[in-house]
Formats: sequence, C-alpha cells, structure tokens
Amino acid sequence: MVYVAVLANIAGNLPALTAALSRIEEMREEGYEIEKYYILGNIVGLFPYPKEVIEVIKDLTKKENVKIIRGKYDQIIAMSDPHATDPGYIDKLELPGHVKKALKFTWEKLGHEGREYLRDLPIYLVDKIGGNEVFGVYGSPINPFDGEVLAEQPTSYYEAIMRPVKDYEMLIVASPMYPVDAMTRYGRVVCPGSVGFPPGKEHKATFALVDVDTLKPKFIEVEYDKKIIEERIRAEGLPEEIIKILYHGGRP
Repeated sequence: MVYVAVLANIAGNLPALTAALSRIEEMREEGYEIEKYYILGNIVGLFPYPKEVIEVIKDLTKKENVKIIRGKYDQIIAMSDPHATDPGYIDKLELPGHVKKALKFTWEKLGHEGREYLRDLPIYLVDKIGGNEVFGVYGSPINPFDGEVLAEQPTSYYEAIMRPVKDYEMLIVASPMYPVDAMTRYGRVVCPGSVGFPPGKEHKATFALVDVDTLKPKFIEVEYDKKIIEERIRAEGLPEEIIKILYHGGRP
C-alpha cells in the first residue's frame, strides 16, 4: 500500500521531529511505501531548535517529495521587514509574554536566511493524493493562520468547515493538534495531530499516514526525550512557561 506522510506543529522541537522521521523510516522497512510528505506548518515556534528543524526539513526535501506550508508562528516570523535588525515588532502583537520571548528567540536564531526560507513558503497546499484533489492549510480554509478546527465535533461542524473547499476530496489542517478523521458529504477532514507542540499532558509526537487509494488516515504516535528539550530551554534562557507547555501541553 502507498501512503502520504502528513506532519504538523513541529514548533521548533527537533527531538520530536527526528523521532517521527525515524519512525517513518522504520515503517518503510516494515513494508509501507511513503510516496511524499506534507508538512502543514508551525515549523518553528516555542521550542529552541528552529534553525536545526529547518535544516532537517531542507535535507528531507533533497531526498523526498516534500510539500510545506506556513503555520501561525511561521507567519509571524515571515511577516517581519526583510531589512529589520531586531524583532521588536513582536512586542506589539497580542500574544502572551512567554510566546513573544520564544518567537523573538526564534527570529534571532534563524537569521536572515532562515527567515527568508519561511517567507518563501506558501500559505495553502493544493495537490493530488492518487486521483483525489486535496487542500491543506494550517488553520482553516477561510482563516489560514488564526482559524481553528476543533476535534471531536459532530459531522455538521466538519461539513461547515469543508464547505468552502467542497470541490476537493480532502481537507487537511493542523489547527486541532489532536488527530481528526471526519467524513462529510463534501469530503474528508483530517488533522494529523501534533509532532512537536504538546496539546496535552504526556503527549507523544503524532503524525498521519494517508492511504493513497482510500484517503483513510492512520495515526502514528512516537515517544521522544523531553528532558533534553527542558535542558536546552533553560540553557537558552527561555521562559519557564515553555517548560510547562512541554510537559503539560498548551495551545499555539
């Protein structure tokens, strides 16, 4: 069987990303055929490996067919003036203080080249899985960055979300952070879960494999070492709130 690997909400969490990619390689050895990757945004964010995460993704694109879009935090970094010498504009945004500090850290760590990489990423993903047209976005079709698709809702809710893109067979979004697989009269709504940004306590990195023939997703969990991330957060002088999110979850 042939699959598409779908990942979202890496959020600068390198150990989680490498754990997910390692599991995909293991599954290939078990007989899964992975034809391409979708990465749905929040490549960078709260956690202290933004530059390393982008380098891993760049390396992946050299070997694989990879399609990437921007998420909410990616957009905040990308929206800065290309000639800016500091990330002071982030202080003016309506965000919690610890998020502002993490994003300013990310802005500085990425440097000009890393920020340009994010600016070059598209906002929407339009592609084919097998013979089926699919549409991808970080938030929601009508609000790509600040929109939100909730998990565990009635079918009528997902039909309303899917209606603006009803010409597609599948809508894939990152915003719920928890896995979603909802069939509607318009098509299928899928969220792969979150690789790096824990939505809740004891969260494991979660991604999806979408069957090319049926569009049915298979959700895969992997574990990663949070202790080394905690140590890096402390070493970089990031707020304690980021450590709390690492272990207890939060919302982007």
